[in-house]
Amino acid sequence: MTTQGRQWLLQRARSAIEAQLVQERSSQERPELDTPAPSEVRRAKCGVFVSLHTREGNDLRGCVGYLHRRRSLDRDVVAVAQQAAFTDHRFASIASAEELSAMDIEISLLSPFEIIDSENQIVLGIHGACVEVDGRTGLLLPQVAEGRTWSVEDFLIHVCGKAGRRDACWRQPGAILYRFTAEVFDDRSLR
Repeated sequence: MTTQGRQWLLQRARSAIEAQLVQERSSQERPELDTPAPSEVRRAKCGVFVSLHTREGNDLRGCVGYLHRRRSLDRDVVAVAQQAAFTDHRFASIASAEELSAMDIEISLLSPFEIIDSENQIVLGIHGACVEVDGRTGLLLPQVAEGRTWSVEDFLIHVCGKAGRRDACWRQPGAILYRFTAEVFDDRSLR
């Protein structure tokens, strides 16, 4: 994605959250998000995650995404940005424009998923992982491992935790382990 496409997606995510705040705080009709997407955004066929981080402390404040494209990237980024801000059950909803202005938005564009046979095929900081086991899915983005002293096994145990398991569930018969990469960018990187 070019710098222009990245900037457009970041602004689209922020505008989507702002639009939801306006709608929830007033009787005004929700503002339209009508800025046309650049052609590279319209052509993109990828999953997307939006993560919100406090500027002070860089604490996670919300993170939601789609593993695969659902409609179009421009529509998907609106949906996941609003979900990250208002429905991530781990955090209270964003309450005001002031609170939002104190946050950085990070977007992760996911590569296609690749089924792998072994945890040895994962490089921490490069690959994210997804496990499907017992009808549940768990996923961690590649950047989650950065700055931690995790081994690949630790990383995958946390992936299993996202699927509601606290063991090495990727080794269970019938489990499917995927790896992927992500193009990650945020407000800070484009300032």
